Amino acid sequence: MSENTRKEAQQSEHGFIVKERAHVEIRGMTEVLSFDESSVSLATTSGSMMIEGRELRVGVLDVKEGTVTVDGHIDSIYYQDSEPNDTSRGLFGRLFH
Repeated sequence: MSENTRKEAQQSEHGFIVKERAHVEIRGMTEVLSFDESSVSLATTSGSMMIEGRELRVGVLDVKEGTVTVDGHIDSIYYQDSEPNDTSRGLFGRLFH
């Protein structure tokens, strides 16, 4: 595997590590969509990711490597699907999509 292919594979892998609910390291990030003290919205290779909390700060940002760190009090991390909500299928239909 060439060095460029290896780097591309590393950049496409998405994952994150949370430390003490005060620091998160994210890889596989493609773009910072928005951020303020209560939320950080990212585009990742696995979809849109939202981090919510208090006193959040974007720390190290390396767009070339696809990595970012966020510090502050982290309350939640979740992914947002781009699919519209299908309320006609009911709760269990949506849960077991």
